[in-house]
Amino acid sequence: MAKPVPVESLSVADLAEVKELDRRLCEAIGRKDVDAAMACFWNSPELVAVIGGNVQQGPAAVRSGFEQLFDQNESIRLEVNQVAYVRSGDGVIGVGTATFDLKPVTGQRQRLVERWSDLRRKIDGRWVYVLDHTTMVPK
Repeated sequence: MAKPVPVESLSVADLAEVKELDRRLCEAIGRKDVDAAMACFWNSPELVAVIGGNVQQGPAAVRSGFEQLFDQNESIRLEVNQVAYVRSGDGVIGVGTATFDLKPVTGQRQRLVERWSDLRRKIDGRWVYVLDHTTMVPK
């Protein structure tokens, strides 16, 4: 039987940078700033993100997903509630829960809890999301 490979821990600097990436995305979503949100993602056709329950592949599709989310809501607040980070090769896997407070353009305010996992890598000197997956938790 093969021995498990020990998990390499994140350096203090990498941990601070991946947490900063999460903070920047939450703030960009709260401002409904598409460009700032996109700056958190890999600019590659291989980028994959689930936004609003839809799988988006590539920067143009991810941008469109954010535009649609922002157009449908007067206000959005995203808060990361719980997170764990694990080194995976040259990347970091993030796993956690987050809460969306949404005020749709039409309809009543909603509070949605999601479970998420992502893969982030340091590309061209900065951490970006390469794969971002979310699943809403039923009420």
